[in-house]
Amino acid sequence: MMRTLILFIMIYVASPLVARAQKAGEGFCSPFDFDVFLSGNFGELRSNHFHSGIDFKTQGVVGKPIRCVADGYISRATVQPGGYGQALYVQHDNGYMTVYGHLDRFPAEVQQRIREYQYANETFAVDLSFAPDELRVSKGEVFAFAGNTGYSFGPHLHFEVRDSTGNELYDPLTFYGKLLKDGRPPVASKIAIYPLEGFGVVDSTAISRVCSIKNGTIADTLNVWGRIGFGIKALDYMDGTSNNYGVYHVELFVDDSLRFESRMDNFSFAETRLINAWADYTRYLNDGEWFLRSFIQGNNPLRAVKADDVRGIINFDEERLYKVEYRLSDYHGNSSVYRFCVRGAKQDIPPFAKEGHYLLWFLNNMLEYDAFSLNIPAGELFDNTLLEVCVTDGEYGVSRRCSFGSEPIPLWHKAKLSLKVDSLVVDSSKLYVKRITKKGGYSVGGKYSGGRVTADVTALGTFEVAVDTVPPRLLPVRENRWMRNGKVVLAMSDKETSVRSFRGTIDGKFVLFKYSSKNGRLELDLKGEGVSRGVHQLRVEAVDACGNIRVYEKKIKY
Repeated sequence: MMRTLILFIMIYVASPLVARAQKAGEGFCSPFDFDVFLSGNFGELRSNHFHSGIDFKTQGVVGKPIRCVADGYISRATVQPGGYGQALYVQHDNGYMTVYGHLDRFPAEVQQRIREYQYANETFAVDLSFAPDELRVSKGEVFAFAGNTGYSFGPHLHFEVRDSTGNELYDPLTFYGKLLKDGRPPVASKIAIYPLEGFGVVDSTAISRVCSIKNGTIADTLNVWGRIGFGIKALDYMDGTSNNYGVYHVELFVDDSLRFESRMDNFSFAETRLINAWADYTRYLNDGEWFLRSFIQGNNPLRAVKADDVRGIINFDEERLYKVEYRLSDYHGNSSVYRFCVRGAKQDIPPFAKEGHYLLWFLNNMLEYDAFSLNIPAGELFDNTLLEVCVTDGEYGVSRRCSFGSEPIPLWHKAKLSLKVDSLVVDSSKLYVKRITKKGGYSVGGKYSGGRVTADVTALGTFEVAVDTVPPRLLPVRENRWMRNGKVVLAMSDKETSVRSFRGTIDGKFVLFKYSSKNGRLELDLKGEGVSRGVHQLRVEAVDACGNIRVYEKKIKY
């Protein structure tokens, strides 16, 4: 009788988890025992990449137990100062891989293996792989705890579904959409109109226009002529949360004919930087607004976008009204429609007003000047590009300042830029290539050889060789609390380049400082690292990308 009763209670307690597992589909259960909400969805637009998973809220706290969503084994564990922070990768018996990012705690065995690696290699960052028979996990098993590590700005679980290779990413809503409440449609706020320079105009100008949407349309009827592209700024929403999300499905109709469509179901890591071919990169940098183009540039093989045989570019060549309609929908089928008209009005189309190098995206493009050389491999540009080159005196007295275009031009991967050093005033190891921006600039790295500093660049802009002779900063944070809290905290940063490495010791013996790149803090848990009570000599060394060294030393009483 007692055995029967216990069995009944166990089934009753587990039943909510079983119910959620059944709803999830594809044999996946929910990673949590509570009702789930999202703070981010799949394919959202981020700086230089698409969001590769979904972000589950964890009720605003760190430490929520996470259940493995299907049978499999832990194949990988990583620790990073930024990115996913602490993350686990699970290969499942059903052929999928899942990823759990920003964790607070690992399984005990994984934690031990990581700690052993950190001390053996005297490093905080870790990337460990495990064999299929080492760390088996079962569906529904609590095997980790949600956190706020890495480049995370609030407690949550970043969750991904991949293929078995780890390269193809799928929308987790395919498996978890039924667990979410969503009765709210996407909302658009602005429309962008892009005349193709030399081929189209809007109100007698080749400059792109942005129009606000009010009451489902734009107020003014624009006069257009020639070849024009459209773009839209829109966000999605869900029930029970104030967060906003990327739009899953976008359709553009002109005179009731479908001209462009996007649907974010899956993408590969090789495609993620194609965000800069689809989204308006320049407007995002200048204004912080994401517009999705509703036409396809010459080199944009992103599978999420489809268009007609003219790549979604509309040729307005008749003097009449054209009907334009956007249809937006989310994963759950909630939809919204935005309609407006443009007037075909014959206007003069000014020719290209600029001079420069006309670069074809499908060819290798090599520019050689006295001040620089620039090698852009075939396929790195997203479209044919008229590139203006401007060379002026440099600010730092080492090289000349070289500008490529009036606005930054994104690349799929990278180009190789080599800047001539006109005056070698310091040790060559202290030189680096600096990208000049409206906010000052930042290092893109580089190495000196044969009178030049060469670096890989991921976007074209303005560059100059700069000098870094200043070591990183290491400053105590709330030193008066160290002994009370049993934790040593230092702020670490580097003004010119970046911190390449750091190492901490107590009495000459390595100790593990944890590092968070989001706040630039080094933290040592004295008790957790086995530091005995008494007086000790603390030493921390930080080295930047140009080899400059900063040492912080202090006697501490613990």
